[in-house]
Amino acid sequence: MNALALTSTGGDRLLAACVLSLAAILAAAGVHWGLRRLGRRLPRWLARRSGSPVRPGMSLPGEGALELALLVPKIALWLATATYVSDQFAILQWVRSMLTHAVVMSVTSPLFTINTRGYSALEVLELPAILAVVWVAVGGFTRILKSSVLRATGMERGVQETVALLTRYTLIFLGSIVVLQVWGIDASSLAFVASVLGVGIGFGLQHIANNFVSGLVVSVERPIQPGDFVKVGEWTGTVEHVGPRHTEVRTLDNISILVPNSRFLETEVVNWTHGDPVCRLHVPVGVAYGSDVARVRAALLEAADGHTDVLRDPRPRVEFRSFGDSALQFELEVWTRDPHIQFRLISDLNYRIEANLRRYRIQVPFPQRDLHLRSPQLDQILSAWSRRTFSDAELQAARQRDATPAPLPPRIEDDGAPRRWSDAEVEALVTRMRGVDGVPISDRRHLLTVYRQCFVGREAVDWMARTLGLTRREAVDLGQDLVDRGVIRHVLDEHGFTDQGFFYRFHADEQAMYPDDERPRAVAAC
Repeated sequence: MNALALTSTGGDRLLAACVLSLAAILAAAGVHWGLRRLGRRLPRWLARRSGSPVRPGMSLPGEGALELALLVPKIALWLATATYVSDQFAILQWVRSMLTHAVVMSVTSPLFTINTRGYSALEVLELPAILAVVWVAVGGFTRILKSSVLRATGMERGVQETVALLTRYTLIFLGSIVVLQVWGIDASSLAFVASVLGVGIGFGLQHIANNFVSGLVVSVERPIQPGDFVKVGEWTGTVEHVGPRHTEVRTLDNISILVPNSRFLETEVVNWTHGDPVCRLHVPVGVAYGSDVARVRAALLEAADGHTDVLRDPRPRVEFRSFGDSALQFELEVWTRDPHIQFRLISDLNYRIEANLRRYRIQVPFPQRDLHLRSPQLDQILSAWSRRTFSDAELQAARQRDATPAPLPPRIEDDGAPRRWSDAEVEALVTRMRGVDGVPISDRRHLLTVYRQCFVGREAVDWMARTLGLTRREAVDLGQDLVDRGVIRHVLDEHGFTDQGFFYRFHADEQAMYPDDERPRAVAAC
């Protein structure tokens, strides 16, 4: 009877353990299904909340990261379920203990010895994990340094990238040395390994080492920096990022080209925005022999005039380059502040030039061969046919129409020589300069001397460029012309008119202050 009772009790316990185990497995499967459904539904819900289009089968941002994040609770869930199920059965609990002991012994037993210290598999796996943590931590610190500290200092973007790159390399090197020392490896003992690696780098990895060192040189010297518009070989585009091995250049077709850093030091690189983005573009044009060169020059300058991307200072120029085989070769030279749009700007100018040449009846030749037939009889036949077909009035009108040239555009002064202003124009100009909206005239102080009713040369140049539409060179030439005419003068008669901070005074204001020509002679220089 007791044996039957014990058997019945053991069977009930076994049945209960099976039921609990099955329930645990089903519960774990349900939680696993819920986590999987969450990984699929959550990115789509967030995308709809942000207003992004969601189509079946499309990959959503953050979907892969969420799947990777949910992998950890899934593994923990099944490990916990396996532990609970094994606790319900004695045989499974014994098997789990044996497996756990074997795994612990395999990862904690020494695999090799360095300097009388043994290292297990777990410690071997710890080293790359710690180095990876150092790498990630230094990368995060570098990003914070660049976005918060360096950007607040007002440094150029290229300087920020250089400082951040050097800081990252230095911290990674120091962190690796510290980790190796803590792990028990003497850094000095790596000298032999470093020498072997140096030989390997010199032979097998020479290109990688060359690009890495070139990246450091580029980062320090900064011949190129992010944001520059460059031409390397056949590629033209904007520098996006200077990395340790290569530089990313984004072309005008929005294609990223990874250029090895060594090419920036070993080959010629055209940097359109290095130092000053203002650059000159050349637009070649050929016209037929016999064309009026003054009309051609005016048509080309008219094409450049008024374009929003063409600078007025320096002014556009037209150069007569050569006498070609089939054409007179001209070249329109314009200045722009944005070299990124140079190809679009040249295209716009070509459209304008073609329209102007057609409007002024200037022919653009092409390679051709002319066959001239001279026959007096043929001329007589054509003349007789014209008299029979057309009236005398129609023939006369046709001759006059062919003889009448196209309207000549207004002449543009030669930009190579200063314009000569007439006396009336100078008088009107002086009136405007001394007016309410003219050049600022006030008492000026330099050191211990006060100069009454003066204006600054640089401010006068700014006013002429803004009001009269002159270039700064033309404004300086006009100011010197006023000095030569005696309209203005340097307060100490020591300088001509320059685009600097010297003081000048109008002759009319000086006469009003010193009617008897008793100008004070100051010793201090402006």
